[in-house]
Parts: sequence; C-alpha cells; structure tokens
Amino acid sequence: MQKVEIRPLPEMLGRKDKDAGVWRVDTCAPVRGKPMTNVVTKHMVVPVGDEQIDRVIRAHEMAHARFSPADDFPKWIARGIATEEAMTVVEEVRVNFLIKKAGFDVDLLADGSEKASGVRIAEAGDWTQAVYIAVGYSICGGGKDFLTGVKRVNPAWAKTLREIIKAVEKEFVKAFKTGTLGSTEVDPRHGLAPFGFSHTERIAEWVDRLANPPQQDEDEQQDEPNGQKEGEGEPKKDDPTKDGKGGVGATNAQPKADPKKVRPTEVGKGNNGVVPSWGKLIVGTLPLTRKAHGGLGRKRVASNMGRNPRRIGNALADPEKRVFDRYKKGNGGIVLIDGSGSMSFTNKDILDITEASPGCTVAVYSADRNNVKPNLLVLAQNGKMIDKLPERNGGNGVDGEAIRWAVKQRKRSSTPIVWVTDGKVHGLGTGGQYGGYHDILAMDCIKEVLKHKVFMAHNVTDGLAVLKQLSVGKKPNRWYPRCWQETYLKLNGKRLG
Repeated sequence: MQKVEIRPLPEMLGRKDKDAGVWRVDTCAPVRGKPMTNVVTKHMVVPVGDEQIDRVIRAHEMAHARFSPADDFPKWIARGIATEEAMTVVEEVRVNFLIKKAGFDVDLLADGSEKASGVRIAEAGDWTQAVYIAVGYSICGGGKDFLTGVKRVNPAWAKTLREIIKAVEKEFVKAFKTGTLGSTEVDPRHGLAPFGFSHTERIAEWVDRLANPPQQDEDEQQDEPNGQKEGEGEPKKDDPTKDGKGGVGATNAQPKADPKKVRPTEVGKGNNGVVPSWGKLIVGTLPLTRKAHGGLGRKRVASNMGRNPRRIGNALADPEKRVFDRYKKGNGGIVLIDGSGSMSFTNKDILDITEASPGCTVAVYSADRNNVKPNLLVLAQNGKMIDKLPERNGGNGVDGEAIRWAVKQRKRSSTPIVWVTDGKVHGLGTGGQYGGYHDILAMDCIKEVLKHKVFMAHNVTDGLAVLKQLSVGKKPNRWYPRCWQETYLKLNGKRLG
C-alpha cells in the first residue's frame, strides 16, 4: 500500500508584514531537531506522513510561518528588552498556544528525552537553562517528564519551575483575550512586526528576570571578621555531592528566583499588553569652544616620594617603603543629564554641572513626539566644552538609549558614569498609547544602571555633590529614584539598593 504524503502549502498563508512567495518544503522524520521553518528564506522542513504526530508538527511549523517574526527579528533583539534565547523559547510557547486553540493536540510534541534532560540540568546546577527549557515545554508534551527529572535531583527547583510554567500559561491566556496574540500587523509604536510578537517580548523579559536574578553589588558584599566570608571553611548546606531527598547526588538547594515575587509586567489597558519602546537616539554635535582640563576618578595611591608619610605602616610591610601618598590622575568620566521638563533644569544648571565635570564627556538628552531633531547633545568632550546651551526638546523618550550611549563612551570599565535624572523615564509622548512611565522601560534602565554601576543623582545639587566626591577619589553613596524602587519591588519582590 502506497504511503500518503501530505505536504503543507505555506505560500497560501497570509501575512500583513511580509509578501507571499514560493516556499521550499523538504521532508524529514517526525523527531525533535529535524523540523524547522525559516520565514526569511521561505524554507520549511516537516514530516509529511498521515499520522497524528505528523499533523501536529506540520501545524506547529505552519504557525511559525504564519505568526513568527521574519526580517525584523534582529531588530527585536536589538531593542534589548529581552534576550534572544528567552524570546526564542517563549515564541515556541506562543506558537503552541495558538495551534492548541485551533484544536491540535500539543501533548504529542514530546520525544521521551525530557526526563533525562531534567536530571542533567538539575545535576549541573544550571538554573538559567532550567528556566528556559521548562518554559519551552509550556503548553506541550514533555513538560511533566522534564519536571520529574528535575525533581529527582532538586525537588525545590521542580516546584518553582512548575509555578513558572503555570504563570506563563496564564500570561498567554490574558494576551489571547486582547485579540492581538496572532496579529501580523506592524506595531506603530516602533515600526516592528509582527504585532503579536510584542506579547512574546513582554513575557520573555519576565522569564529573563527569573532565569537571571540580579546579583548583589560586589561593593556591597560584606566579609566576616578576619577576612573569612560567611560559611567559608564550613560544609555547604546544599552540597550537590551529598545525598538529598531525591537520592544520591541530589540537592535540595532553593531556586534563585521566586515567580510569586518576580512578576511579569501587566497587560495594560489601552495598549493590548504591548511593550512601549524608546525613540531612536539622534546624537547632535555642538561647537566645543572652551577648554576643560582634568577628570573624575582621581585616586590616592602609595608612593616612596612625598612630604607627609601617611602610610607609616608600609615602612615595615612594603618592600619598596611606599609611606607617602600621591594622586593618580583620573581617567575622565561620563555625565548624562536628563533634560526633560520634569527635571526643571535651567540652562545655567546644566552649565554648572558641565563646569563641575572638567575633562569628562557630558551630554544632555530630551526628545519630542516627532523625534526628528537631535535628542542627545554632547556638551563636553576631550577637554573641551560648549560656551552656550541651545534650546532643548523638553520630553523623555530616549532614556534607555541614552544610558546605553553613555556606557559606550567609556574607554575602560573603571570610568565613572553619573546620571542626573528623576527616574521618570518613558517612551515617546507624554502619556496614553505612545508614552507614559512603564515598568518594563524602567526595568530596562535599572538593569543598565546595576550592570555598569552607574552613579545616580536626583537634581543639580545632588549631581554636583556626586561629582565633587568622585573628583577627590571618594565613592558616593548609591541612590535610586523612588519610582524605580517601587517598580523593582513590584516586579522582583525586593528593594532596589
């Protein structure tokens, strides 16, 4: 009896963000790793049998061809809201959710290797991959077996991963109710498509926070007396070489993130749960006519020449007898100023900050709704500064892009960055559909600040104080805007700073 071949016709699918065209369809066995769909090159590899598993796999790949990003995917990654890995696994969930709604049995999407995979990931202690893989198994077969494998090694992890999977499914139910989960229209906020992928990005940002919980700042970690760190020299409570409840090699180590505390951003009213975006950063150049010598970050270091022997103990401990102090010139710095209307800066205030930052790169940013004029102006650079400040746009809209620009200006990782802002960051516009403070945009800024150890100041006075401390080699106290603290507490279940 001749086998029946059922070949899909992806060229019959309609999308509003990409023109239809001829597809190349190749065949494969119905096993994990072989079926694939490339929306950009219009190439699909699927099983063509008449078995139920073949039909479900074809539906999955056809859904990718219908709903997943095409040429714009690199631009989604470049937005920096979520990592490529998180968006990839969450997109699998979106596709499976949509074909499940169409009546396909997604429980068939399993190959029997999931249990062994769970054991391997848990034994390796790789929490990040455990989260991503568990999410990838959401709304499809194999998820229960993966959790069973994890549970054999780490019951606490398995319990938390199960809660994460349930939370992901609830988020997709909410997104489906908006009626835009499968939309392929272009999102007018940032010009990217498909519109429905915005839900993937929003949920992936939350998954990233669960998979990669923020680490405590090394400068804030306290050592125990005599230089011994807490627990050093003592047996670890969760040593994976010991026997846990799961048997030999098992560990009962607690998960690193709690989904009950680390919350996704909510599906907002009026925006269909779609993540708002920053405007495009447009850097403007100004005539830098005044000289500005010096720099931030000056430090005192030991020397064997000088007037006052401040390090007298080095006479015995240091072979080079460096008992004096000398100042090591700073390596410059970066000062970023929020020039939006909520900051209530005058031109004189900004010039005062510029003059207090000799030798630094200083820039002010603000945008307007149209976002066609330069929205970041360099006020000082390479020992020169402006003499007069031009008019500013007056809005926000590019806060996240501005701080990323500031980080890129560093010549070395030790170069200090000072950000003068009230923290009321938002996308283009003043509110409503195209603007307004949004938790996910605030989190974007918070992650940059924590990652690069940016010093923050609320106003001109505080900014000048931070600059003065840095100029003499002192480390200012950390401060974060109140609205950021509220966002961080709401989404991460703990205080910022």
